[in-house]
Amino acid sequence: MMMNTKSTIASPDPALQFLFSTFGILTWLSTVTKLPQDSAMTLGIIEICLGTGAFAGSILALIRGDLHANVNLVLSVILGFSGGITQIVMVQSNRMGIPFHPWISAVIILLGGLFVTAILPLMTCMPLYEFLSHLFVALGFLGSSIGTLASLPWLHMAGAWCLLLFGITGMYYGISLMYRAAGRRIPQGPTLALLMGEVEQRPEQGSGNGRD
Repeated sequence: MMMNTKSTIASPDPALQFLFSTFGILTWLSTVTKLPQDSAMTLGIIEICLGTGAFAGSILALIRGDLHANVNLVLSVILGFSGGITQIVMVQSNRMGIPFHPWISAVIILLGGLFVTAILPLMTCMPLYEFLSHLFVALGFLGSSIGTLASLPWLHMAGAWCLLLFGITGMYYGISLMYRAAGRRIPQGPTLALLMGEVEQRPEQGSGNGRD
């Protein structure tokens, strides 16, 4: 007899949104400020820890049958493990006087940006700000990776600012999920599909409903 795991496991989505928002904000912070060696090493370790939590939460969401967890799984690997390991290797290389260029990490981030960009059309029924959150992370990945590979600092910096916007919108969505779990709603706004006239407005749209 199979157990209904979806009803026995609480949704990890609020925690996942917090973890990914933290990723975005930390990535922006490390780009716009020149971190000392000790802080850069700490950031790499923290990113791996956050990635571990995000990876575990994504697996739980997949067990609950949430297909969107596939996106979270990709983000946990790119932002957590890949980003954290690259950060640590970069610090150690600098200490040893070995030239380092994060092109391998940039390629992984580029692939992640292409993946998220390709699935954006599937997200038009989400609240507009949540769609923009996915758009920001896609632009952030593409900008930072291409900027690194092509040695374009301005594009890399633009990607970091997109990740900051991803962090802010993701944090709002995580808070809204906690309110919804408590039986309350905070404003969500219209969906992109509604603004484009593709669907008729339902009574619950714009009243706090996010992705179910």
